[in-house]
Amino acid sequence: MSLFNRVASSITSFSQPVITPMILLLATASVAFAENAGPESAPSAPMTPDAPAGGPAAASGMGGMMPSLLLMVGIFAFMYFVLIRPQRKEEKKRKEMLTALKRGDKVVTIGGVHGSVDTIGEQTIDVRIGNGNDTLVVTFNKGAVNATVTTDGAADKSGKK
Repeated sequence: MSLFNRVASSITSFSQPVITPMILLLATASVAFAENAGPESAPSAPMTPDAPAGGPAAASGMGGMMPSLLLMVGIFAFMYFVLIRPQRKEEKKRKEMLTALKRGDKVVTIGGVHGSVDTIGEQTIDVRIGNGNDTLVVTFNKGAVNATVTTDGAADKSGKK
């Protein structure tokens, strides 16, 4: 089994198809580096009484591990700035939108139901659906609110009007 296939089979699928090839490339490079940069790949020096036991690899200490450690730190930093940080920003915007909801705001639920806020509880929200005398009040969990709707009818996920 080739190195590329081993790495590809060990990586789980990600939800963003653009990120997966980049992660696969970094993981393949890391595995290839780890396989080729071990102490056994270092040129061996002749053993003399003055030379430390274990050859040059033992003399360098963690010098052989440092590049692979830096590569792993780089991968984690990349994952943080590309995946985790934007997700936290979106989560923060969503919480702000939910706390800013008030009676009369027009909302869209995750199921696509359009209505206006009637009552807001601690965990639930009552949404009035329909126009005129033909209305229905439905209770949703607060997490079911996807976005607020501005006056021109466009959904605003940031919660600002």
